Amino acid sequence: MSEASHTVDPSFQLLVQQLHQAEGPQLLVADENLRAAPLNQLPTETTSLITNRYDLYLQAKLLGFNCYYNDFDFSSFPDNSFNQILYRVSKEKPVTHHIINDTRRLIPNGGTLILSGAKTDGIKTYTEKAADYFGSHATAKKHGNIYCATISRLSSQEPPLDDKNYPQLRPCISSDHLQLYSKPGLFGWNKVDQGSEFLAEHLSDFFKCFDKAPEHLLDLGCGYGYLAIMAHRHTDAIITATDNNAAAITACSKNFSLVGINGAAIAADCAEGIDQEFDAIICNPPFHQGFSTDRSLTERFVASCHRHLKPGGMALFVVNRFVPLESCAENLFQISPFGENKGFKLVLLKKPQK
Repeated sequence: MSEASHTVDPSFQLLVQQLHQAEGPQLLVADENLRAAPLNQLPTETTSLITNRYDLYLQAKLLGFNCYYNDFDFSSFPDNSFNQILYRVSKEKPVTHHIINDTRRLIPNGGTLILSGAKTDGIKTYTEKAADYFGSHATAKKHGNIYCATISRLSSQEPPLDDKNYPQLRPCISSDHLQLYSKPGLFGWNKVDQGSEFLAEHLSDFFKCFDKAPEHLLDLGCGYGYLAIMAHRHTDAIITATDNNAAAITACSKNFSLVGINGAAIAADCAEGIDQEFDAIICNPPFHQGFSTDRSLTERFVASCHRHLKPGGMALFVVNRFVPLESCAENLFQISPFGENKGFKLVLLKKPQK
């Protein structure tokens, strides 16, 4: 459940300024904070991009960037590959520490790491830690509500920052005698999301709604695969799981293999690029907070569901009770309430026959 709203992060403009001021090869590290960044403002000749977001990867690729989609795996880059690396710090500390750790190897002595972010992101602390690790001194300078720091790479033997062994999947979710794998960087990475758990409790009733057992099921925004795995207990359908986040695809693939699910986890932005139609869709979309500003994203999920359902097919969504999913779906689906508790509601969407 890694898709998010389309507000441009103001830190991006600070990074753009730094990119245009430097010479030689540069690397932009991008996660969901730069989800709507206008990458066309960057110089493609000298800038490479690494991202864990499939939508950003496709955007950069279309613009002609040398770009990489993975879970921030820098191992393919030789030492001293970039004169400058630019990074808007991530929301989770293990992710940020991992990226700072790996970038030291990639920058030669005299090269720079540019960090940007808000005070609430911990930018000042990250700047201090990165400067110590790089053997230099730096302070984060304020630009409006955003801070930016330039950290020079000098000789240093300082140990890496604690990234909680970020690159490694780990068995960390116990659910109904299952031990599922996940990792930092995923939404709710070390727990079962309450909305997903509520939907899972109603999967048996969902599949009873079908006159004919579904043959193909889509988990739209799969995360580490919890809903798909719970659905597997009630159906023999071939399951396709999709997410925008590289870590989600890695974790979901691992869990599919462990459980023996007949299916695949596919990197895609809201299932874009997946041409198949499905008999059934399950979805816990990522607009539980701040829905009023994210209606366009809500509409994307509903439109994707309509595009990927066969006529007569059904989808089960779980959303916060205040989310008016029905108003986005009323012109496309037959809508039925399917359950409600203190925090969440289940909405059944049926695509009309042609």
